[in-house]
Amino acid sequence: MRSVAFDISRFAAGFGVSDSDTELREIPLDKIRENPDNFYPPLEEAEALALEDSIRANGLLEPLLVVRDGESYRLVSGHNRLRALRALPSKTALCRVLPAMDTDHEIAAIIEANRQRKKTPAVLQQEAEALTAAYTRRKQAGEDLPGRIRSRVALAMQVSETKLANLSAIKNGLKNTQLIVWWEAGAMPEAAALEAARMDAEEQDHLCLWLLGHCEKPTLANVRKFRVIWGGCRHECPEADGAFCPHAEAMYQEDFRDGVWHGAGCCAQCLRRDTCAACCDYVERKDPEQEAQDDLDSRIDRVQAEAETATADWQAKREAFGARLQKAREATGLDRAAFAEKLGLYKATYSAWENGDLPGSSRFPELARALGVTTDYLYGLSDEPRGGAAEPEGQLVIAGWMPGSCHPAEPGEFAVLVDVGNTHYFKTFMRWDGASWLMLPSGQQAAILPSWWLRLPPEPAKGEQE
Repeated sequence: MRSVAFDISRFAAGFGVSDSDTELREIPLDKIRENPDNFYPPLEEAEALALEDSIRANGLLEPLLVVRDGESYRLVSGHNRLRALRALPSKTALCRVLPAMDTDHEIAAIIEANRQRKKTPAVLQQEAEALTAAYTRRKQAGEDLPGRIRSRVALAMQVSETKLANLSAIKNGLKNTQLIVWWEAGAMPEAAALEAARMDAEEQDHLCLWLLGHCEKPTLANVRKFRVIWGGCRHECPEADGAFCPHAEAMYQEDFRDGVWHGAGCCAQCLRRDTCAACCDYVERKDPEQEAQDDLDSRIDRVQAEAETATADWQAKREAFGARLQKAREATGLDRAAFAEKLGLYKATYSAWENGDLPGSSRFPELARALGVTTDYLYGLSDEPRGGAAEPEGQLVIAGWMPGSCHPAEPGEFAVLVDVGNTHYFKTFMRWDGASWLMLPSGQQAAILPSWWLRLPPEPAKGEQE
C-alpha cells in the first residue's frame, strides 16, 4: 500500500484537539484488530509482497491510525500495513491514537485517511453510500448539517454530484452477476456500466453472453454496439434453441451504416436474403429465376380462382334476373310473344333475357316501366316489385331511376338518359361528384341535367348486345 498523506490535524480539529494532543506510541500487534467498517479491498498479492519488502528494508514509514476499543485498539487506517507487519517478525507497530468517536465519525475518518488511495469507481460508490448513510444518521440525531446531503458527500469526496448520481444509478441498475463482478473489479469503465445499468434484466443477461462470446473487454463501444444490435435484430433464432441471434455480428456489419440501422431485423424477413453475402446460413435461399416462376404460378392460380368465383357469382345473378323478369311479366297477364311485341322486340330476343341473358343497360328503364316494377327489383336489390317502403340509395345500389330533380345519394359513375325533346332520349355516361353532373370522359359540367340515371355496376359486362 502506498504511503497515505493523512492530515490528522485537519481531522482532529473536529474534536477540539491538536496534532500534539494525539498519542503516538508502540502497540503490540495482538492488541490491534481490523475495523469491520473498512470496505477497501486488500492489495493484490504482488503489491502486498512489495509492501512487506519495503517495511523489512526501511521500517514502518507511516504510523497506523487507531482508536482505543476497551483493552485493545481498532484500526482506522493502515490495514494493508498491519497485514504486512504480521507477516514479518515484528511484534509491535508505531500507532497514532485518535480520540474516541462514534461510528459515523469513525467512518468519515476511514474515508479521509484513504483519500489518496487509487480507487475504482465501485469503491467510490461504496464510499459515497457509507458517507451518505453516516450524514443521514447525524442529521437525524440533530446535528446541524446545512445543505443537501449529496452536496456534502460530493464535497467530502472531492467529486461532482453528477458522478455520485451515476455511481448510484450503476449500483441500483446492474442486475447481471458477471457485469457486477466486472464493475467491482474495475474491469468495466464507468460509462459502460452506466449504459448497461439502463437496460432491463433480460437485456443485461444477453449483453453479458454477447460480451463473453464476442469481445475481449466490456468497453463502452462494445456495450453501445450491443444496444444497436439488440434493437435492430433482437429476434430469438429458432435454429439456436431460442437464444439471441447468433448471426447478429454479421448483420451489424452489413446493416448499420452512418448511425442508422438499415436491415429488416432478421435474414428470414429480408428481401435481399438471396443476394446478400452476409445472409444467415439458417435461411433457405432460392434461385432468383425459380422464385420468380413460383411467384408467377402463384399469381396465375390466384387469378384463376378469383375468376371462377366471379363467374359463378355472375351466373347466379343472371339466373336470378331472368326469374324475376319472368315473374313480373306473368303478373301482367301477357305471354312472352305479346310482351315482346309491346316492347317492339322479337320474341326470341326477349325469351333469351328470361333464360339468363342480360339486356343492354338502356333496356332496363323500358322493362321497369312496362312491368310496373323498379329496376332494384329486377336486379334483386329489393323484394318489393313496386318499391314499397323507401330504401336509401347507397354504394351497393346498381341502378335506380329517379326524376331529374333528384340526385344519387353517393358519388359515382352512371349511364344517363338526357331528354332531347320529341320523346327522344340521348344516352351517355356522366359522373355525379356529390354536387354536379360531369360529362365523361372530359369531366366538363353537364349543360343539360339527365332525366334518368342508372348506376354502373362494379364490373359491367363487356360487349353485350340486345
